[in-house]
Amino acid sequence: MKMRNLILVLSTLTLPLQAADVGTAYLNLPIAATNAKTKLIGVFLARKVEMKGELSGAVTNGATSFLAYSPSNNIFSSYTAATENAGTGPGSELAPLSDNHYLVEFTSGPYSGLTAQVSSFGTNQVNVKGNLPSLADRTTFTLRKDHTLSSLLDSAGLLVGGNSTAADTVSVLSSTGQLNRYIKTNDGWRSDAARAVTDPDCGNVRVSLGTGFWFKAKGTKTINLQGEYRGARSMTYVGTTGCVLANPYPVDMKLGASGIGDHMQTLGYNDDGTGADTIKFLDGGRYTDYYYDGINYRKSFGYAVSDDRVLGVGEAFLFKPAVGERIAFNPQYITK
Repeated sequence: MKMRNLILVLSTLTLPLQAADVGTAYLNLPIAATNAKTKLIGVFLARKVEMKGELSGAVTNGATSFLAYSPSNNIFSSYTAATENAGTGPGSELAPLSDNHYLVEFTSGPYSGLTAQVSSFGTNQVNVKGNLPSLADRTTFTLRKDHTLSSLLDSAGLLVGGNSTAADTVSVLSSTGQLNRYIKTNDGWRSDAARAVTDPDCGNVRVSLGTGFWFKAKGTKTINLQGEYRGARSMTYVGTTGCVLANPYPVDMKLGASGIGDHMQTLGYNDDGTGADTIKFLDGGRYTDYYYDGINYRKSFGYAVSDDRVLGVGEAFLFKPAVGERIAFNPQYITK
């Protein structure tokens, strides 16, 4: 179903519709960008499902792996995860040699919608980055490739150039919280700090589903992101280094309806937000900070109630937790 058709269907509904009821659809999402202005763009459209499976045995809270049911006892024998080593050279997180970044999503039970990046495979085992919650035996999951700069943006309509003054720039937050800037040249993707033909290609840098990237356009334009809209609850673990979180739905969302406050560290209404989880929106080149007081979302400066702050379609915000925690969005309700 094309994006415009999905919008037409949704616009005719008179009763609330939960996003999970929409099902899945392959969408083309146009995103407007203004010349020389940086915006945070969310990645909520996924790559295709590679396989579906079930857990073989329960998972205990804090585990970093799970076993999958396999009649042939070798369900993952054909899968190899790309390495993302420390450093900046080929094979590092900043210049992976392979597109094989995998993502597992649990699709049943209380943690439906939870995603986790895969670090490696055994014949029937998946090892993930970070910790898993308690999961019941036979919990279902999907496995798909995660997005990279190339998979996400090669066909998006970016301006190619030899440096950041001549090309559109894309900045991605690393696992250590470092912001790295990339451009697409005639020779492929390059770090803006290492643009020569002989420098490492960065097209396989991961831009994970549910996160986002900073985009600065050279010239006003529309770029197009494509992928599968999963129509499901969105849940992920965020460490203390912070993470970009995408609006996971193809409609605008207000902070007050997002549900993420249910999982946040909170402070009283008259606090300045110090010690609480911080939500940062990029507004006109500057960040506006918000926190949650247990009832309302508030600006960190002035404490104004901001439940009606809108996160638009295809947008994202920077989330910095006081402690590592699992963040989930409410199912989205779409009305006429």
